[in-house]
This record gives sequence, structure tokens and C-alpha cells, in this order.
Amino acid sequence: MKYKFLLILSLVTSQSFSQTEPSIHFGSEEGMTITAGGTLHADGLSITPTEDITFSNTMLSRVSASTAKLSNQVSRVYQFSNPSASFIGNLSMNYSDSELNGLTEQDLQLFIFNPSKWYRQATQTDVTNNSLSSSISSLALSEITSAVFMPNLILTASSIAENSSLGTKVIDLVGTDENVMGEQFTYTLVSGTGSTDNASFKITGSELQTNTALDFETKKAYTVRLRVTDAYGRFDEKALPITITDVNEVPSAMAITKSNLYESNTINQVVGALSTTDQDAGDSHTYSLVSGLGSTDNTAFNVSGNQIRASQVFSSATKNSYSIRVRTTDKGGLSFERVYTVSISQLPTLTGTGNEYGTQLQAVASTTPKISKGFTSKLNVSGIEMASFNWSPSASLSSINTFNPVAKPSQTQSYSVTVTNVYGSSTTLSITVEVMEDWNIVANNILTPNGDGQNDKWLVDNLSSYPNNQLIIMDRSSRVIYRKTGYANDWDGMFNGSTLPPDTYYFVLTFDSPSGKKVSKEGYITIVN
Repeated sequence: MKYKFLLILSLVTSQSFSQTEPSIHFGSEEGMTITAGGTLHADGLSITPTEDITFSNTMLSRVSASTAKLSNQVSRVYQFSNPSASFIGNLSMNYSDSELNGLTEQDLQLFIFNPSKWYRQATQTDVTNNSLSSSISSLALSEITSAVFMPNLILTASSIAENSSLGTKVIDLVGTDENVMGEQFTYTLVSGTGSTDNASFKITGSELQTNTALDFETKKAYTVRLRVTDAYGRFDEKALPITITDVNEVPSAMAITKSNLYESNTINQVVGALSTTDQDAGDSHTYSLVSGLGSTDNTAFNVSGNQIRASQVFSSATKNSYSIRVRTTDKGGLSFERVYTVSISQLPTLTGTGNEYGTQLQAVASTTPKISKGFTSKLNVSGIEMASFNWSPSASLSSINTFNPVAKPSQTQSYSVTVTNVYGSSTTLSITVEVMEDWNIVANNILTPNGDGQNDKWLVDNLSSYPNNQLIIMDRSSRVIYRKTGYANDWDGMFNGSTLPPDTYYFVLTFDSPSGKKVSKEGYITIVN
């Protein structure tokens, strides 16, 4: 396994190295001399010159990035603060090759830099790659005109909160180079893999900054491509993912399904249901009545969950408009308030028509209509701002979704209708239609059995309401010419297979009453040719 480590060689103090004879000399101005045959050991670096080497006022150290990139080569780089222009000697380096990080070491080269000049070895001999000991003999340094190492762009994981103002810093951009500590770099956004969102950011100096409004709910992640360029035009590029973090935002709006109620309500009847518009997906909200402008009638109502409810019974005649102030608060404590006007609607009225007992005379519509059995009652809902109707039971009604259906019950029947107004409020009204057992029938007194389709049979109106009947028809001499139980409007003036002569005949209709007594209806039938 390979490891990266930092090798620092300081030739200033005796604690930085060890030596073997013949000698190492230190000058009075922080210089030193290694005499021929002497060896300096420092952190794996051994210097054994074949002739005297003098370093004056010099510090030798490994550059912080210990493996430099040079056209696919790996180079060991050392820095002298004041190197000699050139020297001849025998430099041996004993090292463990643990810094290559998967790269291939092609040549072991020595580079030396001072603030104004670069030097590199002019000759290379006796180079053994990847061995525990590599040596370079006949070392001579020559000046080169420019640095030769590629810069490196260092990026850290980044995130930024949504709604940050334009120009907010995302990260500081950092570049490194083997050339020299303090190298000057420029940073740019460039096209290529990962540059999808470059336009949303900008670079100022060495800062990556926002250049557009960021909204977590709209987009949660961005990617930009960055380049670092050194003074010699060499560059390094990397893609940087940027995560947008969610920030709790103030609710922006509140709505209510309706703000209306029919009068004569019940306590805690729902006025309307509240909902909140919030950019934070999945946020939850609580609701409350609060004081402030428009809160005049808050005490007349209460809140349960997201529902506004009535705290009293209202009468539109007393007051038909109320003002309340409602607050919605998200789970982060941010809130929005709105004033609502609650209107109170007048109850509609429900009536039905009837007839006078035993007659065909129409009675005035009322809330307690009465009809003869077999008759109809026209029900009617009257009011303002009504939108829909729903009647029950549906049996014996001509319609269940109009304001004025016709009812024809066979016995006393109660009906209810749910009325919904244009605001969405509903109220239910009821009415009972009383059915009178008054044998209110009307017998036709003309029979013309000539086959013309008119008065060919003797008809009794509303007789179908009283099927339990007995009919007797007699002539002037009281002779029974027709008798039937359960007459159903089917006599055609025939007797013993022949049409009766024109004359006036007498009939008696008898009905069974609920009390067990017989009820009779009598009258005359005139047969006309």
C-alpha cells in the first residue's frame, strides 16, 4: 500500500540530520559545507559528495505537495531559499517509494527553486526506478525559464441555503502547485462535463458566488465546472456538485372553502375549511383566531383543526355579516394572517299545495299541506342564492333535484330536502303531506259506446286510489244491469251481450272504510247514442 508523507530537510540545525565522517562544517552565516566523503542523512535523503559542497545561508526542504505532475512523470521537488547557480557533486537519495499514488515514476529529477529562478539537474545517470535507493551522480543544476508543474484545483463539498441573496459565497476556491508557495492562480467557470448550471453562479476573485435566485422546491442540486489556471497558462478542471438546502419559508396565502352559514345553525356547525399555500413541500399548519384589524367578531366563532365553526346560533334578521381574523402558522413558527367576512344566509321556506276535503278545490300552499288520497301536492322551496336541491325519499316524487317536485303519496308522508346555496352552505328542510281518506272521486255521467274513442267506457276519476270497491248499476225499474267488485273503469254500456238503449241509469259505489263501515257514492249515468 502506498502512503503520502511530507519530507522536510532543514540544513540549519543539528537536529535536522545525522552525519558520518569525514566532516560537515557549519558557516557563521547559517551556511554549511559537506566535505568529500562525508554523508548527510535527513529524512531518507543522503548527500555524499565526491568533492566539497558548500551551501551558504541555505535551507533545503521538500515542497508541500510531495508528488508533482510533470508530463506524466513523477518528480521529487526541493526548494532552496538561496541555491548556488550550479555545483558538481554526488547526490544519493535513499527512500521508500510510497508517494506515487498509482502513478508511474519515469525519472527521478531534482528541481530547485528560489524566488527568482528555477533550476533543474542537467544530467541524469544511475537512475534506478522504484528501488529503495536511487542515485544521481555528477549533479549539475541549470537554470530553466519557467515552472513545469501542473496546478491542482482543490474543491470541497458545498451546499448553500435557498433564498440566499445574489453574490452569496458558496466556497473559496483553492489551487496548489509544485512550483512555488504563494503561486498566483485565476479561477473560471468553463464548459464541459458538469457545466450544466454554470450560468447560475459566478466567480469573484477566488470565491464561487451565486448568480441567480435559488429555490429548494424548484431545484435541489446544481453542478458547475471550474478551472484553476497558473501564471504559465497551465490549468486543472473539476466538476463541483452544489446542494441547495431547504429553508423554512413564510406561508404566502390562506384560503377557505366557504365563509357562509345558514341561520338557525347548531353550535360548532362548520362555517368553512382552511388551507394554506406554502412553498415548503410537506409543511404542516395550525390555525387560530387572533386579535388585530378585522377581528371584531372572533368570539362568535371557534377553530377546530382547520375548520372555522360557529360558537352561537345566528339569525340573519339580527345580523348577517361578521368579521374574523385568522392566522396560519407553519411547523417552523412562521405565520400568515387574513381577515374573512362570514355571511349568514336566511333559511329558505318549504311549502306544499293541497285541496279541500272531499272536493276538487285547490287549497292555498302551506307548510302543512293536505290532499285527498290519489291527489298530488306540488312542493316548493323558495329563497335566495339557492344552487341545488336533494329530496328524499324519492318514491312518489316527480323529481329529487328540483326546487318544486310534485308529490303523490298514497298515505301521509314526510319529505326532506337539502338545499345548498351558491356559497356551498347546506340546510335541510322537512314537510309532511297529509293524505285524507275522503273517497274524493268524480264519476262521469255520460256514456257514448259508439267506438269513437270518447266516452266509450264509464269512467270514475281517482277510482284507482280505492280499488276495494263494489259497483251496482240499475235501470229505471231498479233492475241490476251491471255488478262488479273492484270496478276499474271498464264498463262499456253492455247488458247480456247487447248495448243498452239510450236512457238514464243509476249507480251505487260502495267502499270499505278503515273503521269497517261502508261508504257509498251514488249518481246517474246517461247513455247517449
